[in-house]
Amino acid sequence: MENLPYSVAPLPENEEERVQALKRYRILDTPPEEKFDGIIKAASLICGTPIALVSLIDSERQWFKARMGLAAPETPRQISFCQFAVYENKTIIVEDASIDPRFQQNPLVLADPNIRFYAGAPLRTPDGYVLGTLCVIDTKPKKLSSAEIQALEALANSVVSFMELDAKSQALIQLQSVALELQKAKEQFFINMNHELRTPVHGILGMVDLLNQTSNSELQKEYLDSLTESSEHLIRLINDVIDFSKAESGSLHFSFKEFDLISLLERYAEEASDKAFKKGLAFKTILPPARENIDVKSDSIRVRQILSNLVSNALKFTEKGGVTVELDIEKESETDITLSLSVKDTGIGIEADRIPTLFEAFSQTDISISRKYGGTGLGLSICKRVCEALDWNISVESEVGKGSKFTLELTLPKANLVEKIKIAESKNRIKFDFSDHKDLKILIAEDNLVNQRLIQKMLEKLGLNGSVVSNGIEALVYWEENDVDLLLLDIQMPELSGLEVARILKKKPSTRKVPWIIAVTAHDSAEDRKACAEAGMDDYLGKPFRIEDLGERIQEFLKFLPSSLAS
Repeated sequence: MENLPYSVAPLPENEEERVQALKRYRILDTPPEEKFDGIIKAASLICGTPIALVSLIDSERQWFKARMGLAAPETPRQISFCQFAVYENKTIIVEDASIDPRFQQNPLVLADPNIRFYAGAPLRTPDGYVLGTLCVIDTKPKKLSSAEIQALEALANSVVSFMELDAKSQALIQLQSVALELQKAKEQFFINMNHELRTPVHGILGMVDLLNQTSNSELQKEYLDSLTESSEHLIRLINDVIDFSKAESGSLHFSFKEFDLISLLERYAEEASDKAFKKGLAFKTILPPARENIDVKSDSIRVRQILSNLVSNALKFTEKGGVTVELDIEKESETDITLSLSVKDTGIGIEADRIPTLFEAFSQTDISISRKYGGTGLGLSICKRVCEALDWNISVESEVGKGSKFTLELTLPKANLVEKIKIAESKNRIKFDFSDHKDLKILIAEDNLVNQRLIQKMLEKLGLNGSVVSNGIEALVYWEENDVDLLLLDIQMPELSGLEVARILKKKPSTRKVPWIIAVTAHDSAEDRKACAEAGMDDYLGKPFRIEDLGERIQEFLKFLPSSLAS
């Protein structure tokens, strides 16, 4: 290489494989996308920089999938700052490029855009290839706080999550197009995708929660709320794919508990009203007159899932007017109640010839509609499968240009008196108070650094503290040397898995106290729960989880405190 006045990073040892991995995502030279533009806006707001980029490094250039504050769509690789993050496989911070020997004479420092500050977090794939960076740039020297750096890294994880989801979706469509009869392989594919995406998204959601509690400006908080919404949408997409896989194999999981349908609809209406308002639409909920509650026993999660799918579609395909959710009582006896739950919109409507296939998977046959409105095409198919499994009925009436009306008809058993008391108690949950348990000895066994910090911060917010180890062997060594009351145990760890750790703790002859074990896992499936229970774990917490979910699990543990802490 010619003698240059600025530094050029060496090529990574796996450069050829890295470039091939980048090409497999089929993202280079594609048009801008809102989801990536949203991420760089968040990075710019959090780090306070005028320039933010999603930069992908191929053999000869850095190309920007998303950019703000910079006109050029790409630059030569050898003058890029991002090449150093790719080579070193870590976040690179340059506080003042004008005094950094590597960059003093770099054309991007000496001329437009006159870079002084640079921070780049690697875009690292699940199999370890660094494809580029999420970077922020300023024309003035700058420092970042540790929280800002962690947020930048979490946002970089979300970029890769979106790339993974796009790649998996393409692979899924290809599988469908050739009608492969490899059901077991497809199920494993979905399970693996579930784990790959839930773990980084869990870190993103948690970090956003923590950043929301800092002294950010109103503008930052507003965008952080949007980032949370985007991440939660990503989780919904993943859940759609996983549910579709389970429906295909006949293994959908249901949980029948008592709940108040009126309260469910009122709570959901608050959430949906906000979404409608942001789009300039009206949202109305019509409930049966003179009924304060309808206490039933069924799967409330599936009721909400269907309602959420129908309302999301209605809002998506409606530009003017609004959406109305209406609940009617068709008939009622002492033991059962038959209901009609409808979602009506004033949207684009559905062509008559499409209605017969509307509830089939991948039914978004109109490419222009799919591109404009997005979506996996799985939502209505999942709704149909759930209804078939629960003996409910879902139907649609529609007229092009005037709107659509989806109707869910369901007969549910009523909750008995004891169950009604439980419902009333669940409506009045108190805030967590662990002030009498500050001395609890909690151990976190988790190999992901972001999730380690996240769980520790969550415990601190709950008034508790936890020690951290990074793998199963370290967890056992710590237990041999220290008292442990509660163990938050990640299932998928190097050296020794969480399942193996639990089996050893529960079955190893020892006079030492055995801790209460909460499985913490990104798989979050019925099969996974069964495996954890068989290994001797006491409770289960699926990623991504909120601080409220962790508080509930600890509160449940404290009910067993005398026996669980017995020597």
